[in-house]
Order: sequence, then structure tokens, then C-alpha cells
Amino acid sequence: MKLASSPVRPVLWIAALALTTTSLSGCIGAVDRMDFEDQMRERGGGMTSDLVRNGFDSLAERYGVDAVTVTSVDISPVETLGVTVRDPGKPSQLDRFSFDGVILGEPSPVQVSVTENLDARSFTLDQVPALANVEKLVDDALASSGIDEGEVTGISVSRTEAIHASVMVKSSRSRVLVVFGPDGIPFLVQPL
Repeated sequence: MKLASSPVRPVLWIAALALTTTSLSGCIGAVDRMDFEDQMRERGGGMTSDLVRNGFDSLAERYGVDAVTVTSVDISPVETLGVTVRDPGKPSQLDRFSFDGVILGEPSPVQVSVTENLDARSFTLDQVPALANVEKLVDDALASSGIDEGEVTGISVSRTEAIHASVMVKSSRSRVLVVFGPDGIPFLVQPL
């Protein structure tokens, strides 16, 4: 028995061909999960300038100011930013925020000693040009550490006598702390 030609049959063949092509082309250039995770670690695991900039923009918007004043910034792999902010309306009070690249978390109050000089510990994002290029900070820390197959596990920025960005680099065999000035120039490499 011979089937009559149908206008639906060519459409089905085209759809089948398109699905086959699409499913096969998904394999071209695919990166295996382990390679992807290795590449992410090499690139700082999501520690980016955009994360910092967007986090600070969200904080400024929350407080209704042009720029926030902070006492610490912590950047962790997998896009996590932690910031301790001086409340512009009550500068003697600190709040801790987390930012995941999209959502700014709710504030957590931070206890402050009566004798603590918050003015001496505070800084703004503009005072730390190195945070405008976190990717370079990660690359420079890896290069300065001297660790083979190292990865950056965190960046912390604080101010004691001066503003410092401390970058922890580790491998399965060693750990090194690389400390940068606010301009992104390393001045201390300390094996731990």
C-alpha cells in the first residue's frame, strides 16, 4: 500500500533534523564539569569587579547616599561579598551585609566598642582602586604567591594604619597571604 504525500510529512522531517542538529551541536565545545570548576577557581571563583561594584551600588541605594563608608570588605569565591557599613544616619553604628551578585541581604548589627575609633578604620570604595579590578588582584596574588596550582580563597580589605587588601592563596600543599596596598601593588608575601 502506497501512502499519499502529506504536507505534514516534510514539516516532521525538518523538525526531526533540527532537533538532531541541536542535540549534537550541544556537545561541540562543551566543557566537562571538573574542567569548568578548575577554570572558575583559576579565575577567582566569581570574585569580580562587577560583584564589588554592584554590591556597593546596592548598599548606596539602600541608604539613599552616593557612596557608603565601610570598615571591612570580604570577597569569597562563588560570588559572595560581605561588607561592614557605617550607617550614614548613625555613624557610630555598623551593619554587616552580604551580597550574592543579585540580592543584598538584610543587615546584621555589629557590636562596636565605646573606645573604638571608627573614623580611623573607615574607608570608601574610591579609596581602594584595586577593587576596581578584582580580576587583576586575583591574577597578581596568584603570580606573587609562587604556589603552583594555587587558588584564591578570599580577599579581605580593612584599614588599621593604612588600607590593605589581603589575598589568601592556597593549594593542597601550602598557603600564602599576599598583602596589597589600596592601589593594588603587593608589598608583602607571607607563607603560612
